[in-house]
Amino acid sequence: MNTLKKKNILAAMLAAIGLVLPLGASAAPYYYVDWTEWNPAGGTASGVITPSSGPAVTVTFDALTASGAPGSYLGVTGNYLWNPTTAYVSAQVDNASTYEGIQLVGTQNMTYRVTLSEAIKDPIMAVTTLGSGGDSATYVFDSPFTILSQGPTCCWGTGTLIQQPGNVLEGWEGAGTIQFIGTYSTFSWTVPDPEFWHGFTFGIRTTERLEPTNGIPEPASLALVGLGLAGIAGLRRRRS
Repeated sequence: MNTLKKKNILAAMLAAIGLVLPLGASAAPYYYVDWTEWNPAGGTASGVITPSSGPAVTVTFDALTASGAPGSYLGVTGNYLWNPTTAYVSAQVDNASTYEGIQLVGTQNMTYRVTLSEAIKDPIMAVTTLGSGGDSATYVFDSPFTILSQGPTCCWGTGTLIQQPGNVLEGWEGAGTIQFIGTYSTFSWTVPDPEFWHGFTFGIRTTERLEPTNGIPEPASLALVGLGLAGIAGLRRRRS
């Protein structure tokens, strides 16, 4: 095979790999809830997420007692909760929220529920000041998650978020972002270890409608990369 043909094949392989790798190799912009209505004494709040493309997503929040009756929460406060932004950006998430956050006390036997008008792929939750330096607090979710990032809080220095077994997020003055892997239209959590106060909000990258799950699965992407690398290695061996 002449040198020109080898160069053309090598360029094609590198291009194919380049088309695959960006799918999971760089941070993406996320769109957060703009909380527009809230009733802390009645345990409700609502807002909207507006992606750059596609329909707006309505978000409702409910605090519920053990009997299912309306509960309560502390309130809604400004976007200062998400500063410094370093706690909320990562290899997956390009930006922090610029909107309000909901504040909780974390009353025992209270369930906090978020409902979305669209099925959402891999939604994220930003958390701040969960627990204190000397006394941790926990969120016990009904869905699995992973911690994407953490860092300094808005108000009381830097703490720690720890992922515990059983979908438990433990915070020692923790701030950061977690992600629920999968497609969700609702999820909930409890706070069995109350602590005053901690804040949260939610964000999305895309919806199931805009980016269906039946796209190219990750194993196929990895296989394509592997084939490309194997081809490059073969060319190098033939050249030597």
